Amino acid sequence: MKVFVDTNLFIDILLGREPFLEASAAIYRLCENDMIEGMIAPITVNNIYYICRKARHIDEIKAFLADLSMVFDIAVMDERSIVKANRIPIKDYEDALQYAMALQNGCHSLVTRNTKDFKKLSKIEVVTPEEFIAAI
Repeated sequence: MKVFVDTNLFIDILLGREPFLEASAAIYRLCENDMIEGMIAPITVNNIYYICRKARHIDEIKAFLADLSMVFDIAVMDERSIVKANRIPIKDYEDALQYAMALQNGCHSLVTRNTKDFKKLSKIEVVTPEEFIAAI
């Protein structure tokens, strides 16, 4: 099963954000242990770095990103992704791009803590980490 993982799960892990850490770390471990195939957006890497740079040492962030790149596949984002995202009725354009990439890259689910922006979409399931873990 191929799962598109939103940036917020990795920030939960790197910053140890409670009460989200346990479920986000469980998704990471499922991918790390090849129980599911995890995929991320190309922009996830720089977003993690940018958001966490004031809270964590740069070397720690780089080590996390190196591990991340070994565990998760980077989704293809090209002109088709942009055209598809432009047609998705979501106000947050980054969410529209992620949904488009998840579709384009054949993902079964998109796992995010921000499911409210995806309520009207139905081509793939959009679930929280807790919902995903409960379902499998």
